[in-house]
Amino acid sequence: MFVWSLLTISSTLLATQPCCYSQPMFEVKVGYFFFSDSKMRKIYDPGGLDLQLCTSYPVWNLTRRWTLNGYGAVEYIYASGKSINGDQKTSLWSVPINIGLKPIYAINANVDYYFAVGPRYFYLHQHNFSSYVYKNRSKNGLGFFVNTGFNYRLSDRLVIDIFGEYSYAKVHFHENESNVYTRNIQVGGFTFGGGLGYSF
Repeated sequence: MFVWSLLTISSTLLATQPCCYSQPMFEVKVGYFFFSDSKMRKIYDPGGLDLQLCTSYPVWNLTRRWTLNGYGAVEYIYASGKSINGDQKTSLWSVPINIGLKPIYAINANVDYYFAVGPRYFYLHQHNFSSYVYKNRSKNGLGFFVNTGFNYRLSDRLVIDIFGEYSYAKVHFHENESNVYTRNIQVGGFTFGGGLGYSF
């Protein structure tokens, strides 16, 4: 009876409120990135910068509050650090491209909750100041991403975004030096930050 009452009340409230559908949106996001792999965190401590250009487009209005959007993003990640024990400088930058689906839930007329998930293609470049490894190494590959956050509407067009993201991407670097240990490395991680969006 309790569950039935909640369903009746919620459906009545939705019927009396206007529809809250999402709109096409373009965003610029800035975040703090850190690796999920413990060795990568030791090398690239305290983390790095994550810049994102994102777009989303509604493809299906599921209910009065849920909308399914297509999602795409291009990122630039940069981090610098020092080798473990050797204390030699190293830097890394990556350009991931994300494509996926983004369900959006309209909490009210001004606030939306969303999450996005999908595949991730990435290109990664590392520069080392060490005689034990290659000076410049590049890799690309496939992984996946999941992000979530809240959008707050400042006006009909401007939106503030608070978000968090997890990415997974593994690479393997080969070395000619026999005394250098190599393995598959998870070069994805977590990003937390904010952004400014424009709705069309």
